Amino acid sequence: MTRSTPLALSLHVPKTGGTTFAEVLRRAYGPRVAFFYGADHADTHPLLKGLGKTAGPEVIERLEEAGILVLHGHFQAQVFAKAVPDPARYWIWLREPVERTISHFHFFRGRHQALSAMGKQVANGTLPLPAFAGHPAIRNLQSRYLAPFPIADVGFVGLTEQSKAGLELVGLPVPPARKAAVNVNPDKPATDKATRAAIAAENLADLALYSEALQVFQTRVARGDGPIAPKADRGGLLARMGFRRG
Repeated sequence: MTRSTPLALSLHVPKTGGTTFAEVLRRAYGPRVAFFYGADHADTHPLLKGLGKTAGPEVIERLEEAGILVLHGHFQAQVFAKAVPDPARYWIWLREPVERTISHFHFFRGRHQALSAMGKQVANGTLPLPAFAGHPAIRNLQSRYLAPFPIADVGFVGLTEQSKAGLELVGLPVPPARKAAVNVNPDKPATDKATRAAIAAENLADLALYSEALQVFQTRVARGDGPIAPKADRGGLLARMGFRRG
C-alpha cells in the first residue's frame, strides 16, 4: 500500500486475537499503523487522543495526511461510519461467540478486577459467567462492533479459529516465533453444557453473525479472493494487489 491508499479501519473485538493482529500490523506497516484504545491508553495515536463518540471526516483526513494506512483498536464501526461509510474499508476478526464470551470472562477475572466495576464483580463472584454473558456491555458484542455494516460487504473478514488462513487472505505474515492461534488459557476451567447453552441464548445475534461470517470466509478462501477494494481506491492499486472490487 502507498500513502494514496484509503485508510483501513481494523476493528479489534476483545478476545478475538486482535492483539496478535496488532503485532502483525505493526511489523507490516511500522509507523503507518495507528492504534486507538481509548483517550488515556499509551498506544493511542496522538491525533486520536480527543476523539469523542463519533469521528468526523477531518479525523480521517488528518490520519491519512500523517501517512497512516491502518487504524486498529477497540472501537465500534459506528464511531467512524459517517466519516467512512464504505464497508470495504473495515476489517474485522470474529470468534465463535460462546468461546469468545468465556475467554472474555476469564480475562476480566484474571486481570481486570482492579481496573473496572465489571471486573470487580467477576472477581468477587457477584457476576457469574451466565450473567456476564447477558450483561449489556458483553451481550452480542461482535454484532455491535460491526453495526451498521453487513458482514458480506466488509473488506476483510477473519476468523480467530482459522487465523493463519485469514492472514494469508489479507496478505500478511504470521509473526516470527509465534503461532497464529486462539488465545488459550491453560488455567481456564472447563465450562459445562448448561452454562454454554445459557451463554448462547444471550448471544443469538452473534451466533447468526458468526455463521454468516463463516460462509463469507470460506467462500473467499475457496476463491482466493483478497479483501474487497475500497470504492475510494480510484487508481486501482489495491485491486492490482489482489483486493477484490466490491
